[in-house]
Amino acid sequence: MIYKVLVIDDSHSISQSLKNLIESNVDIKVYIAKSKKESIDLLLEHKGKFDIILADLGLPDAPNGEVVDFMIKFSIPIIVLTGSDQIDIEDKFRNKNIVDYILKDGVTALHYASTVVNRIIKNKHIKVLVVDDSKTFLRQTSDLIDRYKLIPLTSTNGEDALKILEENKDIKIVLTDYLMPIMDGIELTKRIRSKYTKHELCVIVTSSDSNSRIPSKFLKLGANDFLYKGFSKEEFFVRINSNLEILELFDNMKNKINKDYMTGLYNRRYFFEVGKKIYEENKKLNKSIAIAILDIDKFKKINDTYGHSIGDFAIKEVARVLNEDIMDSTLISRIGGEEFCLLFYNREKEEIEKLLEVIREKFENNIIKVENFKFKYTVSIGCSFEYGKNIDEMMQLADDGLYDAKESGRNKVRYR
Repeated sequence: MIYKVLVIDDSHSISQSLKNLIESNVDIKVYIAKSKKESIDLLLEHKGKFDIILADLGLPDAPNGEVVDFMIKFSIPIIVLTGSDQIDIEDKFRNKNIVDYILKDGVTALHYASTVVNRIIKNKHIKVLVVDDSKTFLRQTSDLIDRYKLIPLTSTNGEDALKILEENKDIKIVLTDYLMPIMDGIELTKRIRSKYTKHELCVIVTSSDSNSRIPSKFLKLGANDFLYKGFSKEEFFVRINSNLEILELFDNMKNKINKDYMTGLYNRRYFFEVGKKIYEENKKLNKSIAIAILDIDKFKKINDTYGHSIGDFAIKEVARVLNEDIMDSTLISRIGGEEFCLLFYNREKEEIEKLLEVIREKFENNIIKVENFKFKYTVSIGCSFEYGKNIDEMMQLADDGLYDAKESGRNKVRYR
C-alpha cells in the first residue's frame, strides 16, 4: 500500500527537502502544493484521499493560516508548519485534525516532521488502552489518541483493563490513572509487569496528585513514564511518540537476533529455541504437531543460469508464498540456504496435508518475473507427524521424507 502525503509550502527548498526525507520510506508518495489554490486542486483531484497534510501557515494567497482553516474540513491529520514561534497554535487551531505544529527553524525541524509523518503511518495498527474512572478524561484522551491515528480502547478500572489486555495482545501502551475503584494504578502496574516486560508493553501513569513521590513509586514498579493531568496536547503526543519509538527499537533489535536478514523469516537459532518449547509442551499434552522441511528443487541450476541475485530472489519468493498461505499456529523459519522448516501446532493432520499440497502446486504454477528474466521452479517437501524422542529426531524424520521426495522425481510431498 502506498500512503499519500500532501505538503503545502511556498518555499521550494523546504517542500523538496520534506519530499526527499519523507519519501525515504518507499511506501509514501509526497505531493507538493505552493499555494492554497494548488492544495485545493490536489485535494479535489485525489478526492480528499490523503493520509497526512503538512500545511504552512503563511502562503501567498493564505497569509494567516487560512489554508489550515480549509483543510480541517477534511478528516485528515494535519501537521502545521510555521516560520514564527510567536503564534500560540494550540489556542488558535483547536480542531481535532491538528496533530502537531513545527517551527521551521532548520534541518532538524524538517527531520522531525518526517519522523512525525512516519509515526502517524505506523500508528494505524497500534492500540492504546486508557484506564481511568473519569468518563470525561476517557473521552478527551481517546479523542487525542484517535487524532494521532492510534486505536483507542478504554476501561474504568484495573480489573477490567486486564481482561481487555488478555483479549487484545497487540496493545502497545497502557495509559493508567493512579487512583481508581476496584483496582488502582499501582496494582494494575504490578499485574501488567508480571506478564509483560517494559520492552513489550509501555505503561504510562497519569495523575492529578502533586505528591512528588508518586512518579518514582510507579517507575520503580516498572512504569515507563508519568504524566501529570492537565498535560498539553503537544506533551501528550511527544510522550506517546517517544515510548512507541523505544518499543520499536527493541523490536528491531530482537528481529536482528531472531530473523533471517534476507527473508524476514525466523532463523535456525530461533526455530530451535522456540520450536523445542512448542514440541515439548504439545508432547506433554499429547497434542499432535507436524514438522515439514521444504527445499527448492535444482537451486544450483538457478544460480548457475541466472546468477546469485536471482537465486536470492528465488529464496525470498519462498518466504512470500509461505507467509501468504500459512497464517496461524505455524512457526516458519529458514534453516539454511534454500531450505525452510515449518512447525505446525493446533492443526488437524488432514488440514496440514492439504495445505502442503496447495503450497507445492503454487510453486509448480508460479512464473516469476524479475529484471529481464522469467523463470519458475518447484519445491520438494518432507513432513513428519511422528514425535520421535526429541525435536531433532522429528526433524530427521521430516528430512527423510524430503529425501524420498527428491529421489522420487522432485516436486512432491512425502511423509515419514
